[in-house]
Amino acid sequence: MSYRTTCIALAATAVVTASGGMAQAAPEIPCSTARLVVPYGAGGGSDLQARVIADSYNRLGFEPQLQVINITGQGGNKGASEVFSAEPDGCTMLFQHEAILASYLTGRVDFSWDGFTPVAMTNVEPAIFAASPNAPFGDIDTLLSYAKEHPGEVLAAASIASNTHFILLQLQDMLDVSFNIIGYEGGRERVTALLSDTVQLGQVGESDAKQYFPDQLKALGIFADERSGTLPDVPTAIEQGHDIEIYVTRGVLMPAGASEDLVALYGERIEEALKDPKATEALVKMGNTVRFRDGATYSAWWGEQAAQWEKVARAIGIYMAN
Repeated sequence: MSYRTTCIALAATAVVTASGGMAQAAPEIPCSTARLVVPYGAGGGSDLQARVIADSYNRLGFEPQLQVINITGQGGNKGASEVFSAEPDGCTMLFQHEAILASYLTGRVDFSWDGFTPVAMTNVEPAIFAASPNAPFGDIDTLLSYAKEHPGEVLAAASIASNTHFILLQLQDMLDVSFNIIGYEGGRERVTALLSDTVQLGQVGESDAKQYFPDQLKALGIFADERSGTLPDVPTAIEQGHDIEIYVTRGVLMPAGASEDLVALYGERIEEALKDPKATEALVKMGNTVRFRDGATYSAWWGEQAAQWEKVARAIGIYMAN
């Protein structure tokens, strides 16, 4: 892993408490508006979720307020690189998912999650897998049986070197099977390939699942600990006898070197913002579940995820990290 050791001293003023003791004031943040960078275009899942969280945060009256900024390009790496290079003063943060790991492990960037300071996990989106209309399987058991009998023959769609690619590799590893992975640019292209029977297996988002299940695509399962409120007829992998949970996990990160006080401050504020029923309802409608984790717990999660994804990257020979 690559590390970045930029540090910044944040001013904090000592104040006298009523009992005569000393307490530290909140760290000073040298901006009136902090940028929350979404490294994808407006209107996508990450953008919409970031705006829900930022709006809830801003309604609480915190200073600085948050402004969602879209910096697109290079599969999310352009925006991530800008935050990676920013000062860790609380004025620039990143809203991102596991794509950081995918880009690092495949050699597209020379920094990984540890080039940032995790602030807070905010929400998770369970992986939903679908089969094409004429695929010779319709649930996880029949997929598993077919894939074992026909190793390397199941055509599976993914955006190569993205988080969708690694989620598919993770599924392949957990089921102990081998797919023939076909690369597509994005989610719309993957769904089109599924609908046309060009591929037989692919991950779909909640909106696509609601649109195409059960008439046009087969629902293999949702890889969460419980069924989705908006897809109540889609069984979980656990219900089907496979103790597998796979999520797209989003959260907020700052550049490396952010102080513990600053991380704690933003973490507490984000946790409060996520308690707003309006925010929770909006995220649920997008197929997400609020799952707050503070900076330390979020860092531990990143470490575990990195180890798992590095394993599958090495196993199939796509590990290119420096």
